[in-house]
Amino acid sequence: MRTAWIGLGLGVALALQTTLARMVAGTGAPVDLVLVVVIVVAIATGPLSGLWAGTVGGLLQDALSGGVIGVGGLSKTVVGYLVGQFGAQFMVTRPAHQVPVFFVGSLIHAAFFVGIYLLLFEGDTVVTTYHDLLIQAATNTVIGGVASIGLQVAPGPSERRRLRRRWPSR
Repeated sequence: MRTAWIGLGLGVALALQTTLARMVAGTGAPVDLVLVVVIVVAIATGPLSGLWAGTVGGLLQDALSGGVIGVGGLSKTVVGYLVGQFGAQFMVTRPAHQVPVFFVGSLIHAAFFVGIYLLLFEGDTVVTTYHDLLIQAATNTVIGGVASIGLQVAPGPSERRRLRRRWPSR
């Protein structure tokens, strides 16, 4: 069941990323929703699930974006594994503790992504600035923080509803 939820999260992120990216491209707020889902999965379930979510999400995003297939997959795989290991070692459970993980994970992803493109194309096609990378990391952090709070708050009402069905009031 957990695999289905991860697949659904990646599917929704890919759908939103590919459809909404064109609409908000002019606003100057770049976001990588697939990376946010990979980091959420890695924090919640550990390094192995983070690794697989990063691999599948990154390769699908590469295939849909038209870039070199494998660069985003490798970058997201590394981030998913590292964040999962960090989350397992330090028990990152509160949204206030997860916010820096989203920011650093986004920066690690950007470093790997740009680094791999620089290795492949010798700096000819990579045009990005530190400002753009920091803006994307900040945007990913805000969306990831909101998602973390939502995922932590969401089980409360559904759990109360489930318990009410189990033990009816007298």
